[in-house]
Amino acid sequence: MIGIIVSGGISFLVVIISTLIGVNYFKSRNIGQEIQEEVNFHEHKKGTPTMGGLFIVFGTLVGYTFSHINFWTIGEGFKVELTSININVFFIFGIALLMALVGFIDDFLKVKAGRNLGLTPSQKFLLQFLVGLLSAYYFNYLDYDSKFYFFSGLGIEVGIIKWLIVIFFIIGITNSVNFTDGLDGLVAGSSAISFGGILIISFWIYRHPEYYIKFIGQDFLTVEISLLISAVAGACLGFLWWNTNPAKIIMGDVGSHFLGALFPLILFALGADGLIFFFCFLFILEGVSVVIQIISFKYRKKRIFKMAPIHHHFEMSNWAETTIIVRFWIINGIAVVIGLGLFYADYVLFGQ
Repeated sequence: MIGIIVSGGISFLVVIISTLIGVNYFKSRNIGQEIQEEVNFHEHKKGTPTMGGLFIVFGTLVGYTFSHINFWTIGEGFKVELTSININVFFIFGIALLMALVGFIDDFLKVKAGRNLGLTPSQKFLLQFLVGLLSAYYFNYLDYDSKFYFFSGLGIEVGIIKWLIVIFFIIGITNSVNFTDGLDGLVAGSSAISFGGILIISFWIYRHPEYYIKFIGQDFLTVEISLLISAVAGACLGFLWWNTNPAKIIMGDVGSHFLGALFPLILFALGADGLIFFFCFLFILEGVSVVIQIISFKYRKKRIFKMAPIHHHFEMSNWAETTIIVRFWIINGIAVVIGLGLFYADYVLFGQ
């Protein structure tokens, strides 16, 4: 438990300090956000420093790493010890880092070109697909079975489709988080809430290995994955300090891709596949709104929403930006609570 607190606390402080330094540096280098022409009501945000997700990645790494340094041992007093890092848990961070690299390339090209166009859709999708393919191979390599688990223990056999589902969710949630990153603090705040919920279930799994060993790899039955989750939750909160409206810095694709990949990676590792629909509910809602809008306009020549993603629809309906953000946080929080309830219900029904 102490390690979890240390991981989140250090990550939080590192991101707050490093982001402040980054804001000043990016301003001096004119590394700012370009605005899409159709989102002209965000013109006041043009030039706001971007690629703030770099500090979320950095803070997560520092918090997770430092949580493995023990400065005090009961009965022995002050004694600096470095505990080993679980390589498979760290590999989850590594895969998310590759996805963050895709986002960074996109951000870099936008800044370099001075317009809101980076990688082409096909280039971005190809790179995301490769990361998704690596993720599917990773879980297959760890001998994860081919069941799709709805709420941990409750699952159905889907065969090879399981690995296609992994790829689909890695790409889908990554892009959904990217779509959601259009209002100040919306992704950072929602992610902190969602990762907080996931932290609860990961610690519960750690304390009840006798049930979860049936469908979760041994590497993820330790407190290690909770340390990683705590680190990224702390990083999101630290970034929110500077990203809240009016934002001093924008997350950018590097941050949304990093967080978007971590959600499904961690939930698949915990055998809680179906809980993605609850812990990522807000992001899925935003992503689905884009799909619905595209399909409707293509086949009906009509728009369902005034603008997609759906948070822009409410902006164009004269909702204040802060009103949309807080209400979306509330919706996300309700979905997380429902997810926690289903997770616990599964344990009550099948784990006793």
